[in-house]
Amino acid sequence: MNIISPIFCVLLAVSFCFCFCFSSSSYSAEPVRIGALAFASPDAVSHRWQPTFDRVSEQTGLTFDLIPLTPTQLNEYVANKKLDFIIGNALTTVEFKKDFGVSQLLTLVPDHHERPERAVGSALITRANVKVDNFSDLKHLTVISSDPKAFGGFQIMAGEMANHELNPFNDLGKLTFVGFPQSKLLNLLIDGTADVAILPTCVLEAAVKDNEIAPGVLKVVLSTPHKDFECQSSSRLYPSYALSKLGHVDHKLATQIVAAMLTIKASDKAAAKGRYQYWSAPVNDSHVFHLLKQLNQWPFVTNWDRLVKDAVPWTFAIFLALLLGYLHHLRVKRLVVLRTRALSDEMEQHKNTQKTLFEQQKQFYKAQRVLLTGEMASGIAHELNQPLAGIRYLTQGCIYRITDEQLELKTALEKTIQQVDRAQSTIKRFRQFCHQSSQFERCDITSLIEDVLKLMQPDFNRLSISPSLHFAKIEIEADVSLLQQVLVNLIRNALDAMETVSAAKLSITVKELDKQAVITIQDNGIGLSDQALERLFFPFETTKEHGLGLGMVVCKRIIEEHGGVINASNKPIDQLGNLTKGLVISIHLPMKART
Repeated sequence: MNIISPIFCVLLAVSFCFCFCFSSSSYSAEPVRIGALAFASPDAVSHRWQPTFDRVSEQTGLTFDLIPLTPTQLNEYVANKKLDFIIGNALTTVEFKKDFGVSQLLTLVPDHHERPERAVGSALITRANVKVDNFSDLKHLTVISSDPKAFGGFQIMAGEMANHELNPFNDLGKLTFVGFPQSKLLNLLIDGTADVAILPTCVLEAAVKDNEIAPGVLKVVLSTPHKDFECQSSSRLYPSYALSKLGHVDHKLATQIVAAMLTIKASDKAAAKGRYQYWSAPVNDSHVFHLLKQLNQWPFVTNWDRLVKDAVPWTFAIFLALLLGYLHHLRVKRLVVLRTRALSDEMEQHKNTQKTLFEQQKQFYKAQRVLLTGEMASGIAHELNQPLAGIRYLTQGCIYRITDEQLELKTALEKTIQQVDRAQSTIKRFRQFCHQSSQFERCDITSLIEDVLKLMQPDFNRLSISPSLHFAKIEIEADVSLLQQVLVNLIRNALDAMETVSAAKLSITVKELDKQAVITIQDNGIGLSDQALERLFFPFETTKEHGLGLGMVVCKRIIEEHGGVINASNKPIDQLGNLTKGLVISIHLPMKART
């Protein structure tokens, strides 16, 4: 024990210094407000508790404003958040816990009491000549107390009376509350104004010790002996004063004050003035809840006064909200009628616009199919002409090598050459039939691209994409329909490449460079391999499962027909100069008129 105590003191000092260094500057601006429950004169309360907080102030650098308060005043101050900490009885902390978030921090260990959980009770004090043998005798006597909310002065005794099936308000015919200080109740007993006074334990003993009352003039009746308790008590014992903090107080400030108060010892001036030995950790207060149950107080009954007080502003707020809501409902109802009419007109216009757009898409895709058919015919003709030419060459070689005697074989080979010539002629006519002549006109590239974007809006909606557009106003000589075919094909390829991308991005840029209009389409899709990129404009080369491999060939032919160039590059460079995923398609078209 001798070794542990110094170590404990050192740890407390270290913790206090740590708290002081890091938090004293945060709370030194305003005084800490301490409400002290007062059952005596304010001067007496200040005389008792001020030295304690002077000691804490010296150690922490904080300033304190000690405010003595009666129970009624304490309720008002706590409700209006005029306090930071409370020094009150055990019942105060429990009653304030629900409504104001009060938390008990420390329990006082009074002088001459070794068990802080059994440090205060109620005493029934009478004159020496008044006989009281049981609680029923109180029914016919004049009983006084300080306040119905006084813990030791009334509420503990009210709980004892409840144990004896006695209701002090109904069964005591002459119960009077005379207020504070408590010392005046002893004078009322002496002069015969009252027969019995309900006071906290040790009040009579302290008055006799201070020579305020002569020994033997007054006595405690119905006394119950308690081990290690020097004063007479007519009730069971409860914890003494407690230091509690309100819910709005920062825990760092509370820790700082608690650490300082735990260093106070019985030999210190603060302890002597406060009539205590030291402050301890909170003790068991379960019997306080039992007392509340006996008194029919919270949490065992509803606090209707508090409930009504809290409900009034909410009731007004709800009524006001309902009124505003009703007015808003009328306004919205009117707006809905007006908006419905406007929406009907807009829907009709939208319906007509959609019909026109659908017809445009239908014609557009029909033209695209014709264009692809022509390109396919051109590709097939190119691929078939080579083997047909080989067959014709080989057949002629055979004719040169046979003799005149092999007339039938020579005739058959000549007929073969005729069929080859016939096939080549048919392919040539089919290719000429599918070829579409171009119709060039002056057009604005920006308007052309915007028309394409409108056509493809459903595709953008499907992927939740909003293209990033950067347009310069440029006019060129071009076939509008064919250029639209190119842009639709390139944009659709970009969308297909971004099907599996979580955050798809599409950028379309139009700018002027070296007297050429440059159209750039960039996506952040899966991109192409180097091998696929090299053969991007070869016919029948595709990376799609059901693709024909003619789309990029058609695009290249159309751009070249306009005197332009189309190229592709993999892994574009972002604004920071880093390589990214995706593909960049660049189209260069001449700005001068075609001749």
